[in-house]
Amino acid sequence: MNSLLKVLPEAVHTALRRWHTGPQEDLPWSEMLIVAQHLTESPAPTPDLAVKEVLLEALNVLEERAGGGAAQILRLRFLHGLTAAATARRLNLSEDMVYKRQRTAIQDLAHILWQAEVETRSIRERRIAERLEIREPPRLFGVDDKLAELTAALVTESSAWLVAVVGIGGIGKTSLADAAVRALLVSPAYADIAWISARQERFVLWDGLQERSEGIPALTVEALLDAIIEQFGFRELTKFPLSRRREHLRARLKAQPYLVVVDNLETAADYRALVPDLQGLVNPSRFLLTCRHSMHDFPGILNLSLDELSGADSLALLRHEAGERGLVDVAAAPDESLSQVHEVAGGNPLALKLLLGQMHTLSLRRVVDDLRQARGRRVEELYHFIYWRSWQLLDDQGRRVLAIMPLVAESGGGLDQIAALCELDYREMTAALKQLVALCLVNVQGTLEARRYSIHRLTETFLLEQVLRWQETS
Repeated sequence: MNSLLKVLPEAVHTALRRWHTGPQEDLPWSEMLIVAQHLTESPAPTPDLAVKEVLLEALNVLEERAGGGAAQILRLRFLHGLTAAATARRLNLSEDMVYKRQRTAIQDLAHILWQAEVETRSIRERRIAERLEIREPPRLFGVDDKLAELTAALVTESSAWLVAVVGIGGIGKTSLADAAVRALLVSPAYADIAWISARQERFVLWDGLQERSEGIPALTVEALLDAIIEQFGFRELTKFPLSRRREHLRARLKAQPYLVVVDNLETAADYRALVPDLQGLVNPSRFLLTCRHSMHDFPGILNLSLDELSGADSLALLRHEAGERGLVDVAAAPDESLSQVHEVAGGNPLALKLLLGQMHTLSLRRVVDDLRQARGRRVEELYHFIYWRSWQLLDDQGRRVLAIMPLVAESGGGLDQIAALCELDYREMTAALKQLVALCLVNVQGTLEARRYSIHRLTETFLLEQVLRWQETS
């Protein structure tokens, strides 16, 4: 914002001098939210006209504040095209006084525009932030590159119109999407941003697993459309039947770029049927999806896979969270002690935070053993939250292949090794592997010529204990 304030006086002067030919491309107007807002909310059909509307509004404010003299000089000099000499004769001033007052008026006009921009950004930031699920965004670790990639994908015209952040439960998809949206809160790239959650259950660190209230249905196409209409203030569209509502909403999203985030898409009533509906609403608007299921089989969707944190990033997260919670002994613990947590939880942020919270009352050794042996209500609920839905979707071959994955090297195994371990024929094994990759339970690594397959450390811990219990009770 400070850089904008520095260049705005010269930009205002240039725009006024070229009033009858239109603002130039090198002016900062494309970065200003008040201009973008005029394009969305007023009849201005072009950026040039939107800039002129913004300047005229600022001139009216200047006229009210300065008694009319300063605004009159700018109107005569630039809007009416009078020379400094003609303006001086009209106002009974010297030419030097006209130029002096003109410079002051331009400075004042720039300051008025800057104040309007600051206020507009503040209002928009508060409005959109209230829609977000995360009220106090956590500090993120190990995802700087992913965040930069995601943010770039959301503002690059040549990028896909549907972007999906995919990964296993608890890996940080919602937090990454939240961070990307916050980076765009005051960006003029979008007229507005909506956040819609399809979540059916959540895992709260201090309360455990929480399901949505009974009677609240999973997200449907109609519910999604209504949520978009509500958040973007298109309430007049609610009077139409579903087909007309969709048609009118499509026209709005095609006229101006909007961003719609759909969080936890996999829990929608039928997310695979929902995606084609979304594809009909894009360009220039975009949808950002978070999903536990890979969406590589949908054309036109950019998939950004979120992997577990490295050992170093896991320890950094643990130390930061320990400091925030006042666990001084944990924050100061040597790496070899905290590495025990990473050995069983891997780099799953949700699991790491859960174990850290338990260290307030339990020893590090007990916390690690409880996770490894799936002891305690919180640990069982954590596994249920992350894995149960995906486990239920697996067929017998999928469960069989997943069960042998702890025997594969941490760096991953090839198809031949996996086939030998699971004792399935090639067709059954590859079908099962495709299912596991689609559910983000198995990671794909290696090169185009030699793919390798592996699992997260927490998945390995889960498979070695909890799956046996589920198999015994099912």
